[in-house]
Amino acid sequence: MKKASDFVNSQFIRSIETYDKLSNSVYELMHLNKEKHNVWVVVKQQKLTILTDNPYLGTQLQYQQKTICDALNRRFLLELKTSKVKIIPPKAVKKINNEPRFIISEKASSVLESIADDIEDPELKASLLQLTKT
Repeated sequence: MKKASDFVNSQFIRSIETYDKLSNSVYELMHLNKEKHNVWVVVKQQKLTILTDNPYLGTQLQYQQKTICDALNRRFLLELKTSKVKIIPPKAVKKINNEPRFIISEKASSVLESIADDIEDPELKASLLQLTKT
């Protein structure tokens, strides 16, 4: 029987750990709080890409991208030549609204009920009666 670690690519784990170290360095360099800000760092072909979901932080990172690139080159002995900052959309959280869409007053409810009594179409009558109950 194989172990769970046999199914995980070790090179993939190393690259994730490297990206985490680079991201932590950016957090330290920019004095950012990890709980308030999201920053991801990706390095490919001597190009540094810094991703964030906050446009204000993205602007700050754009002004500091040369400094960040130089600091990462010195600290991790990288040979990064270019850098860019990308702003990604934040995760959307759907709010569930449990309140009814609208509330009908007693007077409006009684008027709808009297209208429903005069209607012969059973589906329309049922719909109006259902509206009176909300």
